[in-house]
Amino acid sequence: MIDLKDVRKHYRSGNLKSEVLRGVNLQVKQGEYVAIMGKSGSGKSTMLNLLGTLDVLDKGEYKLAGKSVHKMSRGKRVRLRNEEIGFVFQHFQLIPNLSVFQNVLLPLTYGRKRLGKKKARVLALLDEMGLLDKKNQKPDRLSGGEKQRVAIARALVNEPGLILADEPTGSLDEETTENILSLFDRVHEQGATIVVITHDQEVADRAGRILRLQNGVLV
Repeated sequence: MIDLKDVRKHYRSGNLKSEVLRGVNLQVKQGEYVAIMGKSGSGKSTMLNLLGTLDVLDKGEYKLAGKSVHKMSRGKRVRLRNEEIGFVFQHFQLIPNLSVFQNVLLPLTYGRKRLGKKKARVLALLDEMGLLDKKNQKPDRLSGGEKQRVAIARALVNEPGLILADEPTGSLDEETTENILSLFDRVHEQGATIVVITHDQEVADRAGRILRLQNGVLV
């Protein structure tokens, strides 16, 4: 599913060059559940952005489902991201002026399915997440756990092969965290490949494999 070979990434600030990833190698098989841990500044977010095609590597190779992402144009990366990848963020990234239904529908906007099928898919997911009665509410009327369930529904709506989660329980209380982690367990059991970035050992322990980023290298 994921194949990174000697991936390197740096950023510049004026004349200063900061190396963030220093030769990362990673293979993730279809259906795996992998956690990546590391201290603040270790490159976890950069890693997730590269995996999600939100950023581009400087050197190395990245293949996703057999496709050479590092050779793609920006337009092809955007299309790949929309079709193959679902994102779950710590702070939910919901659009405040859209309803729960509209937020989940958003990734389907540019798809080729008929509107009726899109709406049916959204309603089915909201029902699965226990949010059907909230479909017309705006995000500011929801609890943190409800917002994260909306975000997970949005990540799943295109039926992507890969789910990328960035500190998905970082702003949630203990009980809500357990509910969200159980939901990830269920999504994984249904066949999704999951890569979660976290500093929380409890979250990482739910994965089948734990990796650590140290000084820009996976160990």
